[in-house]
Amino acid sequence: VRCVQETEDTKQGQTKMSTQDKYRKVPNKQEQEPAENEVRISSQSRAARIISIVLGLFLQKNFKVVYLRGSGNAISTACTVAEVLRQRIKDLQQINNIITNDISEQYEPKEEGLDTVTITRSLTILEIKLSLENEDKNHIGYIAPLPADQVREVTLDDLEKGRERRGPRRGGRPGGRGGNRRYDRGDRRSGDDDRRPRGGDRSGDRRREGGERRRREGDRRKKRRW
Repeated sequence: VRCVQETEDTKQGQTKMSTQDKYRKVPNKQEQEPAENEVRISSQSRAARIISIVLGLFLQKNFKVVYLRGSGNAISTACTVAEVLRQRIKDLQQINNIITNDISEQYEPKEEGLDTVTITRSLTILEIKLSLENEDKNHIGYIAPLPADQVREVTLDDLEKGRERRGPRRGGRPGGRGGNRRYDRGDRRSGDDDRRPRGGDRSGDRRREGGERRRREGDRRKKRRW
């Protein structure tokens, strides 16, 4: 029975793969571009990057309301970003909303004789509204601002310094992979530096330490016998 079941599953998988190979997805041209104060978070988004973008919207562009939107695995990232921002911006209010959108995906055939297929699915999205304006405190998703003593405000200068400190990601950092190393291979060959590089031959030191450890253990055994 198990062999028969595995054979049927294999046939179904092969049928599904062959069906997918016969169609291509049509790009959705009706997708609306996000507003300037709306940040869409994907599963690949980094929380630190999103935090920097939202801080720029509040501090540089002086927006009073910013929206975060995420679905699936991005929901946890959106919640983390909102919590950190509430600790960095004074009097920042949070309103959570659950939105359900119907998304239609169209697939056109690669072979003649097949019909165009349209698939409609429901997508659940978490929308987080971060606001510095007066909001409805009776809203079911309303979260009040943190007390002033729990907020470490970030200024525009702090934001610029943070961006300069991070700098470009490519090219490696000094001392890291791909960066400048303290003991370069050429220096060791030319003998410019007489100091021994890290990770040299320490087998003699290890043998001496092992011998001393064994002698101490032997002395303890003798004392116990007496």
